[in-house]
Amino acid sequence: MKKVLFAAALWVLGSAAVFAQHAAVQPNKSAAVKAADAKVESVRRSMDSTVTTNVYGMQEKDKYGTMDYGVASTTVNGQNQGDVMYATYDPSRSAVANSYDMEVSLTYGGSYSTNKAEGGDKYAKMGQAMGANILWDKCPYMGIGIDYMFLNPDGRHYGSGADRVSFHRFRAHNIALAGKLNLNAWSNWRVYIPFGAGMMNARLKTDATGASTSKDKWGASLYAGLGVQYDITSTLFAGLEYRYAYAFISDKHLSDFNKDKNLQFHNVFFRMGMRF
Repeated sequence: MKKVLFAAALWVLGSAAVFAQHAAVQPNKSAAVKAADAKVESVRRSMDSTVTTNVYGMQEKDKYGTMDYGVASTTVNGQNQGDVMYATYDPSRSAVANSYDMEVSLTYGGSYSTNKAEGGDKYAKMGQAMGANILWDKCPYMGIGIDYMFLNPDGRHYGSGADRVSFHRFRAHNIALAGKLNLNAWSNWRVYIPFGAGMMNARLKTDATGASTSKDKWGASLYAGLGVQYDITSTLFAGLEYRYAYAFISDKHLSDFNKDKNLQFHNVFFRMGMRF
């Protein structure tokens, strides 16, 4: 009888322990399940959210560049999350070009002199011309510097036998204080006026029956013209230029067959240059 009662007591105590352990674990499991459910609900709500970004922008463009500006507005489920203002500026090619202070260019082309000998025959026909200049751009509309020209009109020959006269090696070196006036400084196509004042050295060789002379003379000079150039990039440009040059040098100092007229040249150049 005692053994039966002892076994019954052990069964009761074991059942009570199992029940207590189950009761202790159950609340913790319920909290974990609730946390997981809350996380799933949060993800579901996030996936169901609608995010919208509206951009209200404008663009203004002029000779200086292009300005883009506006407001970016973001909403989540219809609720405004804030506005962000923005602005960007892209300078034009001409604006960047005008920001440089110096330009260097080389020229090559043709030169023609209108001067004539005493018999009315011209000393030369169209020949070669070349040059170079360095300009400091004080503002977009004006540059000043130094210019060099080499003018080499091609010689001519007249008569035959004992009456033959030849004019050749007609050459002029000109160095001047130079200027450049830009008429439309805010365009990729630029029209400009080149001008300058300096000194010229001219030389002419004359061959005639029984005589040959080669004379040269220094004198003051002026030039002016008209040119057009295109900005290939903000630093590289090319163009065409006409230039009239006048030297205070009489042809009587260069040839015995003269009309005592000052030298005049008409020149056409192709110009290529860079800005720095």
